[in-house]
Amino acid sequence: MKNLLFIPCYNDEKSLRKLLIEIGNLYQSSFDILIINDGSDQELYFSKKNKSLKIINLKNNYGIGFCLKFAIKYALKNNYKKFCRIDSDGEHHPKYIKDIFKMLDLNDFILGDRKILFKQSYFKIASKKMINLIINKLFGLKIDDYNCGMMGLKVNAMKKIKNDHFINYPEPQIILKLLKNKLKYSIIKINQRNRFSGNSSINFFGGLDFFLITLFFVLNRILNNSYD
Repeated sequence: MKNLLFIPCYNDEKSLRKLLIEIGNLYQSSFDILIINDGSDQELYFSKKNKSLKIINLKNNYGIGFCLKFAIKYALKNNYKKFCRIDSDGEHHPKYIKDIFKMLDLNDFILGDRKILFKQSYFKIASKKMINLIINKLFGLKIDDYNCGMMGLKVNAMKKIKNDHFINYPEPQIILKLLKNKLKYSIIKINQRNRFSGNSSINFFGGLDFFLITLFFVLNRILNNSYD
């Protein structure tokens, strides 16, 4: 069975290379890897000897929603049955990848639930908790983390969302759509470590942007009675 690991990257080459070393040390050709370089200042190049690694350099920065949709369509086109996403900054340890692929044997999608192992800004913590609370109250759910970038999808889940227009923070949108379609899911607890280098895009203004975009999406879906 073909499995695909998707890693989106934007101006994070140093962290990405460290992450790939970790992955290489843990796994030996257990899955293929797709890296989408989302309009970074420099294009990414790796050894062509690694046949399991595919890199796509985009000329412009389109955002994670666009890259995720691109990766899902790539996975379906190339007949991958399982799909896992991990961020390039190193916050998600790759040791969880094998567990996600294994859990997909019995589930349609897997959600990461993070325990943060480092200090975050108050606004970043508050904005995420507020989104979790709002979505759970409005939809009668009990999910603790709607924004974890580490997730897994089986082929039937990918087909449900392949034509959706993803917002820039697409995780809540994907979760609600798949739940509406009554797909089976499970939660994986993960420890989120500090990023290898650089700064998170979700500072005060990034956190505010995340909160407003996600809130607008949720309210719009309620008013229109739609998850698409």
